[in-house]
Parts: sequence; structure tokens; C-alpha cells
Amino acid sequence: MSTIFDYLRWRGDLSFIESRLGEIDSAIFSMMSYVDYKKLCHGENCTLSEAASDYCTDGKYEKVSLGLIFPSKQINRTFCEAARTKRYGGALITDFDARTSHEDGYQFGAVTYHIDCNRMVVIFRGTDDSIVGWREDCRLAFLDEIPAQRMAVEYLERIAKKYPDEKIYVMGHSKGGNLAIYSAIKCSDEVKERILRVYSLDGPGFSRSVLESEDYAKVQSKLAILIPQSSTVGTMFEKGDKYSVVKSTNSGVFQHDPYSWVLDGPRFIKLKELSKAGKKNEEQFRRRMSKMTSEEKRDFVETLFDVVDATGARTLTELTRGGPKKLNTIIKTYNGLDKEKREMMTEIFFRILELKKA
Repeated sequence: MSTIFDYLRWRGDLSFIESRLGEIDSAIFSMMSYVDYKKLCHGENCTLSEAASDYCTDGKYEKVSLGLIFPSKQINRTFCEAARTKRYGGALITDFDARTSHEDGYQFGAVTYHIDCNRMVVIFRGTDDSIVGWREDCRLAFLDEIPAQRMAVEYLERIAKKYPDEKIYVMGHSKGGNLAIYSAIKCSDEVKERILRVYSLDGPGFSRSVLESEDYAKVQSKLAILIPQSSTVGTMFEKGDKYSVVKSTNSGVFQHDPYSWVLDGPRFIKLKELSKAGKKNEEQFRRRMSKMTSEEKRDFVETLFDVVDATGARTLTELTRGGPKKLNTIIKTYNGLDKEKREMMTEIFFRILELKKA
């Protein structure tokens, strides 16, 4: 069974001119977007090889944590092993942008790799360890546009203008995949024409109105949407009919990890359809959404995260390390809600549980 690391060894000696960028490359670039580039090359543009010169020496990278939910060692290992290859090592890293605001409710990250003189890769980061990032994701259920989506469009337009002679690949994992597609949909027609391919790796979908829009139709043929067979994230919202199901060795929510996806040469192994669990996840999510009004979705999400915010935790790591004290704060805050909000939360929780049993 081949892995991403096998691919790096197999294809690493071939440039992107000798072997064009494909879906495995999109996974490698997307996972490397989670690295904190602010600490590399002293904030200046540099090649991946140069960026790794200090980061990857003496096993330092093995001690770097990217947060509770990330396969940190594998991401850091990918970064360091890719840096040693001809294929990735000479790619120029520019325009790293990472912003998080608890007050304004957003988490956004992006970076650009120039793989040769004529092509660049724009990568959008998925949700990180920040609680505000997860709150923003949940707002997809009732907002037409979340702040990170708007920022993704602005970033793509800015990068396209800054490097007018380069064709563009756009990609991302999880929320980053959603941002990649959204930015391609909403960017100018001039930028759309320069886009070669858009990769979304198990990213949440969109509303039906977005998929039926004229702008979506303009880029649909350029989209490569990959989701694992029992996906929980990629089956959220609508994804259209053109997507590929990839084989994962993990189960449940852990299939969201691209390192568990099985390779066959230069591509992932494809399955004919979602598994029974994947189809069930998709159907249950649709039923849950259809049973709630937009106002109910808003109240549920905002109240839920207000309760979490009361702990003072800003990241999932902080929340889990809080132990019983944080749990007691959550319970106390929930009990302190007015009767109407408590009843609303309880009712929606039971509604979701009933749908899960159905």
C-alpha cells in the first residue's frame, strides 16, 4: 500500500515540467499549508529548500505541534522530505497570509508556491486549532458568505494581479478546499481563464444556489473534488455530481486525514461510490438542515460557541487541557442561559439525536 511519502520518493526527482502537477501533489501542497511560514526565511520569500534548512535540522520539526487535531509529525515530515526533492525543493514560497480574529469571527490562511516561471500554486489552509475557526465554519449553515471566503477571493485576485504572467492552480484541504472552490467561483473572468485546476480535498460543499450559478458553471470543468468513502466533512452541504470517492484506510471522521488515503501510482485509488456510512452521513446532514430554519441554525451555533467561549479557551488544545474546570464552566454557563435558549438548545439536540436513530 503506497503512501504520500512513497510518492515523494518515486516522483521527487521529476520536475513539474517533466511530470505535471496532479492530485497527490495537491494533497502534499495542501498539508504543507498548515506549517507556520512566519517563522521561516525571516519573513522573506525563499525556496522550500531554503525554508527547510533550519526547520528540518536535528529533528526539530518532530517537536513542533500544529494543534490538537493535526497529524503534526506527518505534516512536518512532508515539509522536510519534499524540501529535499527536485520536484518541490526549488519552488519559491511567497505571500504567506495567516489571520485570526476572535472579535470579528474569522480564521484564514493562504500561501503561494511558484513551481516554475509560468505556474503557481495558491493554497488555502483548512481550519486550524482555533475555536473561532470552527465557529466560522459552522456559520456556513446560515450565512451566504463567511469572512474567510471573502478573504480567499481577495487573496486570489491579489496574487493573480501581482504575478500576471503565471497560470494558477488553486487548492486546499477541508475548509481550505471550500475556499479554493469559492474563490474560483467568485473571482473575475480574467482570473478564471488563468486557472488550470482547482482541488478540494474533503472540503464542505455549498448551497444549491451557488452550484446553480453562472459563475460555478464557468469553472465546473476545472474542479477536482475528492472525498473519502465514509466522509463526514465532504458530505456537508451540496457538492454537485462531479466528485471522486477515494479509498481511506481509516474509519469514520479520521478519514478526513489525507495521509490515510491510498495511492496507486500518481493518483489516489478511486471507489465507485460512497460507503453505506458515507451515504448515511450525507443523508442525515441534509435532513438535519432541512428540519431547522435559518434562524434556528444561527441561534444554535452562536449559543453553542458562546458557552464554549465562557471557558476562556481560544484553541481546542486549551479547551481539552482545561479538564474538569473547563467542563464545569460549560455546565454552569449552559445552566445560566435564559429558559428560552436552554429549551432551544435541548430541543435541537434531541432533534438531531432522533434523526441519527432514524
